[in-house]
Amino acid sequence: MLKDPRMVDNNSASEYLLDKCLKTIQNEVKNLTLNLNEEQTRRIQELEAELQKAKSVIDFFQGKLESVKDSHAKEKEELNEELAREKEQCTKEMQLIQGLDRRVICLIDGDGAIFSLVQVAKGQAGGQTAAAKLTESIRQYLPSDHYQLSVWVFLNKGGLLETLRKCGKEDARRNLEDFIKGFNQAADRFLMVDVGSGKEAVDAKIKAYLEDEAKALQTIKVVFGGCHDNGYLTTLRSLITAGYAAKVVLLQGYIEMAAGFRTLELPCLKVPDLFEPEKLCPSANVSPVISAATPAVPPGLNRETVRSNSATFVSIPSSSAPISLRTPLLPIQTTSQGVVWRNVTSPSPPHRSRHIDPNKSLSKQEPPPCNVFYLTGGCKFGASCTFAHDYLLTAEHIETMRDNAKKSPCATLNRGEACVFGDTCCYGHKCQFGSKCHFYKMGMCKFIAVGMHAD
Repeated sequence: MLKDPRMVDNNSASEYLLDKCLKTIQNEVKNLTLNLNEEQTRRIQELEAELQKAKSVIDFFQGKLESVKDSHAKEKEELNEELAREKEQCTKEMQLIQGLDRRVICLIDGDGAIFSLVQVAKGQAGGQTAAAKLTESIRQYLPSDHYQLSVWVFLNKGGLLETLRKCGKEDARRNLEDFIKGFNQAADRFLMVDVGSGKEAVDAKIKAYLEDEAKALQTIKVVFGGCHDNGYLTTLRSLITAGYAAKVVLLQGYIEMAAGFRTLELPCLKVPDLFEPEKLCPSANVSPVISAATPAVPPGLNRETVRSNSATFVSIPSSSAPISLRTPLLPIQTTSQGVVWRNVTSPSPPHRSRHIDPNKSLSKQEPPPCNVFYLTGGCKFGASCTFAHDYLLTAEHIETMRDNAKKSPCATLNRGEACVFGDTCCYGHKCQFGSKCHFYKMGMCKFIAVGMHAD
C-alpha cells in the first residue's frame, strides 16, 4: 500500500528537526563542557598559582622562623654566657663582701708578749718577718680566706726600752723603733701602738677592744695575746659567761701562761719563735739608773725590800717627811743582793688647803683624794696626778680611804707577781668575802689571783 507523501514529508521533517535539535544540544553540551573545562582549568591554574604563592609565603616565613630560631638560640647562648659571667662576678663580690664583714682581730699586750729579740734586733726586716710569721700562723689556724685580719699591739715603748737596757739587750734596744716601723708597714691593718706609761694603760686598751670585738657581729675570732697577765681573766670569764667563748683564741707568749688561763679551757695558738719564751730579767752586769720617770722604790717605804724579779736591793732610811718617787736616789753601797740606794733629799709635801665636801663621799669629791699619796706618803705622778694631793684629811678620812682601798685588788698580785709592799700594801691582797664571795662563784670578782679567796 502506498504511503501518503505528506506523511513521509512530515516524518522526515520531524527526524530532521530532531536531529537538528540533538545536534544543537550536542553542540551546546559540547560547548558547555568545553567552557566548563576551560573554567575549571583556569580555576585550577589560579588555585595552583595561589598555592604556589602560599608555598612561597610559607617558605618565606619558615625561613624567617628558622632565622629567628637561630637568632634566638644564639641570643640565648649569649645570655647564658653573660648570666654565667654575672653570676661568677656576683659570687666574687659576695665573697669579697663576706670577707669585709668577717673580721679576725688579734690583740697583743706588748708589755708582756714581747716579740723575739732576735727579730727586734733586725729592725724593719725583723718587724716584717714577725708580722709575716704571725699572719701565716693565724691563716693556718683559720684556713678560710673570707675574712680580714687585723693585728693591734699595745705597749709602753719607754718601759720596754728601759727593760731592754737593764737586760743588756742593746741590739734590740737600738732597733726597736725600726722593728715597730717594719711591723706597721707589713700590712694595712697591722698596728703597733705606744700607749705610754700611764697606770694600766695597755690593760685598759686591750680589755676595751677585747670586749667590743668579741661582741661585734662582724668579728668571727679574737686572738688574744695577753696570757702572761691574769688581770685579763675577769674580762675573759665575763665573755665566756655571756656566750662568746667560741670567738676567743689564746695566743701563747711565754712558755708558761699565767695562773688561771688553763682553767678557761679556751683553744690556744702557739707560734714558734715569735715571742720571747720567758720573762725578761735584768742582767746583774747592768747598773740600774733611777730617774724621775722610773721610780726605783715604793713611796713611803721605810724598810729594806727586794723588788720582784729584779736584782736591785733597796734600802731607805726612816724619815719623818714623806718620800716622793721624784726624790733623787744615790747608791751608797753594793751588796751580794744588789745595790743599796738612799734618798738625797726629802721634798716638802704640797700645801694642803682643800676641804672635803661633807655632803659627798670621798670617792665623789672633785677630784677625789689620791689613795697612794695619802696612804703611802708619796705618788709617782706628783703634780700631774689626776687625783688630789692637797686635801686636809682627818684620821677618820684616812681610815675610810684605807678601808676603801682594801676593797680593790692589788694589781701586781692580781697579775700573779709578788707584791714588794707585802702586808703594808694599801690595796687588797684578799677578797673581803673569802670563799663566800658571790661574784667569785660567778667568775666576776675583781680579785682573780690564786689564794685571794682563801678563808
